[in-house]
Amino acid sequence: MTSKNKNGFTLIETLVAVLLLAITITGPLTIASKGLTATMVAKDQFIGFYLAQDAIEQVRFLRDSSCLASGGGPTGCPSASWLSGLGSCVSADGSASCYIDSVQGTVGAWASCPTSSCILNYDSGNKYFSYTSGSRSAQQFIRIVKIQNDPAGASPDEAVVTVEVNWSDRAGITRVPIKVRETR
Repeated sequence: MTSKNKNGFTLIETLVAVLLLAITITGPLTIASKGLTATMVAKDQFIGFYLAQDAIEQVRFLRDSSCLASGGGPTGCPSASWLSGLGSCVSADGSASCYIDSVQGTVGAWASCPTSSCILNYDSGNKYFSYTSGSRSAQQFIRIVKIQNDPAGASPDEAVVTVEVNWSDRAGITRVPIKVRETR
């Protein structure tokens, strides 16, 4: 009887080799996938914070412009004028909601928002968000501005400005509320 040399792999050896290969590839791919997801979430948060800061800066600009237009100076501005132009955002209890478009320089009541659901559009050519130009971004950012006039009931020169930015992403609704106290 002669014995034959068997060269090659058995089925079990092949399956073990494929399993080891799959395990070594799956780990790095999972890490890369998690990294990409975290990057997208961080990008959305960064844009959300930018949009909130943009609205706060526009409120400050409108406040300062109104103050200067009404004859205010280094000593302050007349109490009745410092929130003019922001009337649709102002209420005693902070419940009035409005939109502010810093690109167009417009302020309006939430109910009269120029886009459906008051979603900000992204203008990729000029790299800004606006309600009137550009196209919808994948994130669909919504920015709500509220101003509570005289929150403590002691001074008409004080207001609390609240900007809330919401957007939809893969994980659901994410909220980034920013509250800034402004005084004259």
